[in-house]
Amino acid sequence: MLDHLVKIYADSDIAVIVTDANFSDEGPTILFANAAAQRMTGYARAEMVGRSPRMLQGAETSLASRKALARAIRQNDHSAVVLRNYRKNGEPYDCAISVEVLRNRAGAPELAIAFEQERPIRAGRRRAV
Repeated sequence: MLDHLVKIYADSDIAVIVTDANFSDEGPTILFANAAAQRMTGYARAEMVGRSPRMLQGAETSLASRKALARAIRQNDHSAVVLRNYRKNGEPYDCAISVEVLRNRAGAPELAIAFEQERPIRAGRRRAV
């Protein structure tokens, strides 16, 4: 299944990150990140694969949003949220993330695919992200 996803999304203009379905406290493990994800985050694929997407989070990443995303993934197979993430150079950016859980033939979660798009950080009143 992963090989098929890599072929489909390798050249997408939308950032795509594929993880395993380990939604424990340690978080899932990144299995693939396309070129758009590399451009958005500043990390090379080799720096992301094998690590948790939490590597992109930091001081202003909302714990409530992280928990809501994790809960929705566990319960509904689809979720969407905006998180404050951080590039490799430490620059913050808001990221709209839509996650789909892909199941194997037995119905068990196998992979999660995140479609990510950067959103402008709005000036003025801070919003929880």
